[in-house]
Amino acid sequence: MDENNSNSLLSQNEIIEEEDDDDIMTAQELFQRLQHAWLNEKHSPILLKHENLLVLATFELLDDIDKRLKSSEHKTTSFRWLMHRTEYNRLYFILCSYIRTRCFKIEEYPSAALNIEELLSPEECVYAHTYLNNMKEHLKKSVLTDLKSEQQQQQQQNDDNTLIQLLPKPNLNEFVFFQVDQSVNGLVLSNDQSNNNAPNDIIDLKTDDQYIMQFKHIHKLLIEKQIHLV
Repeated sequence: MDENNSNSLLSQNEIIEEEDDDDIMTAQELFQRLQHAWLNEKHSPILLKHENLLVLATFELLDDIDKRLKSSEHKTTSFRWLMHRTEYNRLYFILCSYIRTRCFKIEEYPSAALNIEELLSPEECVYAHTYLNNMKEHLKKSVLTDLKSEQQQQQQQNDDNTLIQLLPKPNLNEFVFFQVDQSVNGLVLSNDQSNNNAPNDIIDLKTDDQYIMQFKHIHKLLIEKQIHLV
């Protein structure tokens, strides 16, 4: 997806403010930040912090663009209008894909998502609790019902612990591609616990270079926005 092609509609002169963050950016900068947030979420094996202000600003921008497109005198006839509509659809697709990706991760790892609720938006938190409760009820009926006849002494509170253990967890050892936004000196790559005698590797990351590495090594860098996933 070419970011430069969106300049005609996402004008550099159009200013967007994020009130709670005192952050002022152009529409083009918002597009780039949304694209990075989308790719980070898409390629990360875990659920990242919800970009609430960015999502709200994008919805406002989409609403504004849609109003201008509908009020255009050359609607559906001029080539420029068609290009603007295409760019609007692209921005809308990225936003929807970002939200869908987060919902998919909540459904795949509901217990892990609720372990750190500050990563979720209020709506996602409600959805995660509802989904996890439904999952527990389903597992109780389909799995634990047969086990209860053999373990009558088991307490109800232990049932939930058993169910949580049955649910999958994110794989932090998954390899990811990333690009460096800010150079990093002395990144320590801890070795496998099974090989305690081996020394840790230490590397430097140079700005604009791309690497492939296990996610557990670069998770902190991603949170601090020193890198972005590709």
